[in-house]
Amino acid sequence: MGPLVPGLGSRAKYTMDYSLLPLGVILMEFSVFATQYASDSYSSLADLMLMRLVHTVGMLMLALSVGWVLMRKKYLELNYLTIAIICTLVIVLGDLMHGYLAGVFGIELISFYRRIGIVLLQGILWFPALMIVLGNRREIIQGFRAYEQRLIVATRARSRSSKQFKELQRSIQSGIREELFTTCRSLKDSLADADNSSNTLSGRNEAIRPLLTGEELRKFSRKLESIETRKVGRRLFGIDTQSVSLLVRQFEILYATTVRSAPLGRRAYILVFLGLVTPPYINFYSFSESLFSFPILIMLIFIFAHLITRLQFAGSLRSSTVIVYLAGLLPLVTNLAGQAIFHDPQTQFPLLITAVAFPVTFYLFMELFQVLRPVPLSLIRNDELKASRALQDEVTKTVTEEFSYNLSHQWAVFIHGKILTRLAATSLKLETASKAGDSRGFDQAIERLMVLLADPDAEFEFVTADLKKEIASRLDPWVGLLNIDLYIDPALASIQNSRIRDVGEVIEELISNSIRHGKATRIELRIAGVAHGEIEIVATDNAIIAPSASEQRSGLGTRIFNLASDGRWSISRVGASTKFRLVMSLEI
Repeated sequence: MGPLVPGLGSRAKYTMDYSLLPLGVILMEFSVFATQYASDSYSSLADLMLMRLVHTVGMLMLALSVGWVLMRKKYLELNYLTIAIICTLVIVLGDLMHGYLAGVFGIELISFYRRIGIVLLQGILWFPALMIVLGNRREIIQGFRAYEQRLIVATRARSRSSKQFKELQRSIQSGIREELFTTCRSLKDSLADADNSSNTLSGRNEAIRPLLTGEELRKFSRKLESIETRKVGRRLFGIDTQSVSLLVRQFEILYATTVRSAPLGRRAYILVFLGLVTPPYINFYSFSESLFSFPILIMLIFIFAHLITRLQFAGSLRSSTVIVYLAGLLPLVTNLAGQAIFHDPQTQFPLLITAVAFPVTFYLFMELFQVLRPVPLSLIRNDELKASRALQDEVTKTVTEEFSYNLSHQWAVFIHGKILTRLAATSLKLETASKAGDSRGFDQAIERLMVLLADPDAEFEFVTADLKKEIASRLDPWVGLLNIDLYIDPALASIQNSRIRDVGEVIEELISNSIRHGKATRIELRIAGVAHGEIEIVATDNAIIAPSASEQRSGLGTRIFNLASDGRWSISRVGASTKFRLVMSLEI
């Protein structure tokens, strides 16, 4: 006979997460409190709450102590039988503590034999299930985040040559160019008016000089540089809530895929149902009432479990989901029938519990049980999971925003470095020509500036250098500030294409980060081919400040690295050095 649940087995060993023990204790204490509160087994609510509080503290101390001992003994992987024995022993000690405290606070307990049944149910079923099923939660979330990153990498690589992305690039470029041309045309007209406002060089210079600060162009450049994209998702208990949000959106696809690949068997639905419904029978029902309704309930859940699995096998997932919820209403039906025959107020549960709480709990248990198993993790890791539309849209949005931000940054740098710098240089030339009375030089400077303003984007996408010269131009501003040990694969040095600028931006950004953030004074930079059409950039510096986690998740540098490499980059601390590695296509 196979395991009760595909992916789970009594001989298999499971990685233990002992941080779940306090959660299990709190859930158990809440369940017991709700049961005692509904049974009127106390004379004072304050005494009941105080007893539960004391018992909860005691159980937490016991559970944490057991977890600490097991971790010290390095029992980090256990099989189901061992887990069940440990959990049962802990709950037995908790029940003995419960019995003592009940006597102190005057709380009436159920009979000894009924308590044995509750202890075995919690120790053999619920606590082990909690440890095994929820123990996968971090791996599944981490696996999903890696899956999400693989989608982003694939989307970046695909988008570089996609028609949609090229249309987006043209749209962004068109908007920026239109505003740039409008601003430059206005400045050109103003310069022409100022140049004609006086007949003397000094007068012309005085009229033109205030315009050469290029204030409107500076504002435009700052606007492009300040464009923001989404902020990094908040983190809760070390988990990125943005990824959790995507996982929630992806849940339906994840559930459907696991149902088709490895559905839960009938025994799983029956066992969970009986595990949920048995405690009320133990606590409240008489033997005659249990003898009447419990066998009927077992028979009904067998029928419903068979129907659920048949519908899932036939591919009717929506119908099977409805039947799962309807199965949760079976206690309501049997309770109403039992009340009609026995009419015992002690076992007449509120409709809120039987019609809402129990079916919802059963439904959620089965949904989570289906997903939080080893099988879904395997599906995620092997990329057998189809991305939902919401996830695809989210990934496309992320890549689009990165691209838009980076493109805006490139234009801001271009305006600042090519146009504003030319305005400043022209201002100095006009001042010199004015003082020297050089009318010809003055006119030539004005003429060259007018040509630039008439076609301000002429050099934006013009490839002017090979790889070696591009890198040299990026490193030149840092000479004297940083000791740079550079190696370029000779086979790559003379390559010249549209990707060379991306290489230059990567080099400039990592050098800037080394100095500004890491306070480095020395860096080793290696650029070599790793495969046909791909290169590897490795930089190792002596930064005294290690890169923060936020620097690796957000910021302009992250976007530059992502877009250049399709996400294939990393930064790590190795001893007293920081190592950066990036692989990108060079389209050789």
